[in-house]
Formats: sequence, structure tokens, C-alpha cells
Amino acid sequence: MLDIDGVKGVGGSFHSNSLVDFAKFLYGSEYICGHNIFKHDLQYIHQALIDVGLDDPKIIDTLFLSPLLFPAKPYHKLLKDDKLQTEDTNNPLNDAIKAKDLFFDEIAAFQQTDDGLKQIFYQFLRDQKEFVSIFPTGGGKSITFQVPALMSGVSTKGLTVVISPLPVWA
Repeated sequence: MLDIDGVKGVGGSFHSNSLVDFAKFLYGSEYICGHNIFKHDLQYIHQALIDVGLDDPKIIDTLFLSPLLFPAKPYHKLLKDDKLQTEDTNNPLNDAIKAKDLFFDEIAAFQQTDDGLKQIFYQFLRDQKEFVSIFPTGGGKSITFQVPALMSGVSTKGLTVVISPLPVWA
């Protein structure tokens, strides 16, 4: 590992190549947040987190929240405006700052979301398997099948049924 960087929401930053020191930096944090943390970063830092007593941290991946909260840009990625050319190496500290900023943007977007849709998101986050949601046309029904697909992961192979009030034209 060449470089590990992080920032805390309340301030403070970390820059080193030591996983142990990074885990100590995170110790006491209620949540650990990153962009694509589930498929990338967590595999590298998980054991170090366990070693310092963060056995079951609450992980938030901004990559999965972005399609829900910014449906106009469902494949949102971190803007790497600090890289002048695509061949330039990543700057992990800038990436950590951008992930934190994106998370705060997602919180702001969530707070502006309709209360009914918020309740659906809460049910998904609580891993509620069955519930009914009824929306008017344009109320966000499509998100009700996009969210379970995103949240369940590749291995679950769950079935989602969406009943639409739209007439079928033959």
C-alpha cells in the first residue's frame, strides 16, 4: 500500500501508508464512509479495523447513495478535477475530501426528499423485506425497484415486482 488518506467529518486528516495507524485514526468513529468502499477499500482495511477494536463498523458507500439521491446522474463518480491528465496518479487525500463532500451533499439531498420516499429508504436500510408503497404517476415508482437491486447486491438474486398503473397499449 503506497498511500492511505482520510478525513473526519469533524475535522482532522490522516496521511500515511500504515494500515495500523489508519485504523487508529478511525477508532471511535461511529461511521466509516467512502466512495466505492465496499468493492475497493474495505478489502484492504477490514482486518486492520478489527485489530484495533472496530469489529463491526457502520460502513456507508456514497457510490450506492448517489443513484438514489441524484437520479439525474445515476452513475455519479467523484470529480477528479485535481488530476490534469488521466494518467496522473490519484491523490487519496483529495479523494477522501471529495467523498466527504459528496456524502454531505447526499445528506442535504436526502433531507429535501419527500417524506414518503424517505420512509421507503428507511425500510430498505433496515433490511425490511416486504412492504407496500403506492405513488401517483411521477411519484418515484421506478426507484422502488432500482433501490432493492442496488441494495441487495449481486449474490442475493432477489426478485422485485413493480405493479404499474399505466395502461398497456396493444
